[in-house]
Amino acid sequence: MKISEVIKKYNISKQTLYYWERIGLLYKINKDSNGYRNYNEQDLKQIEFVSCMRNAGMTIDKLQKYMLLYSYGEHTFEQRKQLIADQLEEIKYQILKYKNAQQVLEYKLKHYEELNNKFNQKDAK
Repeated sequence: MKISEVIKKYNISKQTLYYWERIGLLYKINKDSNGYRNYNEQDLKQIEFVSCMRNAGMTIDKLQKYMLLYSYGEHTFEQRKQLIADQLEEIKYQILKYKNAQQVLEYKLKHYEELNNKFNQKDAK
C-alpha cells in the first residue's frame, strides 16, 4: 500500500509516519524500485497498533519501550502485558473524569436553560 493510501486509511500525516519509523515505533518499511515506501500487511498492523495506543494516550516513550520489549521476544511478555494494563487503567480513569465533567456540564446547561425560560416568561408579561 502506498503512503497516500495509508495516510487516508489511518487519518495520520506523512510526517507522523516518518517520525514513527525514525524513532523505532515502526520497523523499517520496504521501498519499491523508485524508492517509495510500500506498506505491507504487517506494517499496517503496526501502524494500526501504534495509532490506537497514541489515541489511547500512551506516550511516545512508553510506546518505544513496548516496541523494544516486543523486539526482544516472548520473554518480555509480562512487561508488555503490564504496559498495556497500565494504559487501560489510565483510560478508565480518563473516562471517569470525562463522565464527571459531562454531568457537571449537563447540570449547568440545564440550569442556564431554566434561567433563560424564566427570563423569557418575564419578558413576555
